[in-house]
Amino acid sequence: VVVMEQSTGKVKAIVGGRGQKTSSLSLNRATDSTRQPGSCFKVLSTYAPALDSAKYTLASPLKNAGPYVYSDGSKAENWDKVYPGTSTMRYSIEHSINVAALNTITDIGPQTAYDYLINFGFSTLVNYDNDNFPGMTDVLPSTALGGITRGVYNIELTAAYATIANNGTYIKPILYTKVVDQNGNVLLSNKPTKKRIMKSSTSFLLTDAMKDVIAKGTGKDAKLSSPMAVAGKTGTTSNNYDYWFSGYTPYHTASIWMGYDNNTNFNSENTHKKLWAKIMNQI
Repeated sequence: VVVMEQSTGKVKAIVGGRGQKTSSLSLNRATDSTRQPGSCFKVLSTYAPALDSAKYTLASPLKNAGPYVYSDGSKAENWDKVYPGTSTMRYSIEHSINVAALNTITDIGPQTAYDYLINFGFSTLVNYDNDNFPGMTDVLPSTALGGITRGVYNIELTAAYATIANNGTYIKPILYTKVVDQNGNVLLSNKPTKKRIMKSSTSFLLTDAMKDVIAKGTGKDAKLSSPMAVAGKTGTTSNNYDYWFSGYTPYHTASIWMGYDNNTNFNSENTHKKLWAKIMNQI
C-alpha cells in the first residue's frame, strides 16, 4: 500500500509487505516490486488521453462487439463475455470493459497512450530502449489492459492516480522535505516537481466516472462508511495473479496491491478492496 497527499506529493504511509518485520532494507513491495497493473491502467493509458484530446466524452459510444483480435490472432474477451455492440465510456469504466478499452486505444493510437503514461511518471515502460528487454515495446494495444513488459511500481501507480485527483497536475512523490545538520543548516532539500499533464476538465470527468465504479460498479466493496467523496478503479490481472485498487478522496490517494511474489493463482474475494476502504476510513 502507498498513501499519498495528492496536493503536495507527500507520501504519508507505505506498507511494503505483511507479517513481522525481521530485517532492515528488506524487499519493499510498494517501491521495489514491478507488478502488472491490470485494469487500473485503462483509465491512465486509454480513457485519460481519449478525453483529453476532446475527441471523446463520457457519453461516447465505444465499440464493444465481440472479442478484440490482436495482430497475432489472439483474442481478448470481456470478463462477463457480454458484447452489446457499443458501451458508453462511463459504463465501460464503471464495469471495466476490456474490449471497449482495446478499441479505444486502437483508435487514439498506442503511441499516444504510451506518451501519456510517461507523463504520468511511469519509469518501467519500454519501447525498444531497454537492453534487459531486447526487442520489447509497450507501444501496443495490450497496454490498455495493463499487459506491459515489466509491470509498474505501486508508488508510481499511486502518483498517477494522484494526478487525476490533483486536477491533472502530476507531482513526483516525495518521502522527505529536508535534512538539516545539528546547527540547522539545510543539507538536502526536496521540493516537489510539478507538471500539468492533462486538462482539469479531463480529471473532473474521470473522477465522476470513477465515483460510479465505487457506487455501482466493480469497486462496490471499496465504499467508505462516511459520506466522504471517493473515486477509484479496480484491477485484476489474467490468471488472477494480481489484485489492485487505486482510488482517492479529495485529500489522499492510495493504491493497494494483493498477491504473491511468485505468480500464484488465487481468489482475493474482494479482500483488497475491503482493506483499501478500512485504511481510508481511518484516514
